[in-house]
Amino acid sequence: MTTISIKEDTRKKLLQIAGDLQIRTQRRADFDSVIRFLIENYMRRQLDRDAWNRFTAPVPGIDFESAYHDLILERGLDEE
Repeated sequence: MTTISIKEDTRKKLLQIAGDLQIRTQRRADFDSVIRFLIENYMRRQLDRDAWNRFTAPVPGIDFESAYHDLILERGLDEE
């Protein structure tokens, strides 16, 4: 077990998160479970951001103007 120093306002926020976790899980939430929850959510968010960056990356060989023009054209056909 390790001891860490945190400011009082940080401790209060961790207690609020612990209360929310207890309500969600119906189990006691200590600071370790709160920190673990925050770490897991941070890691999941990083994975989501990486996936978004891959999804929105430019496609080699296709220029934006041409793709946008085709998109607008097809959207117009969909509306007809």
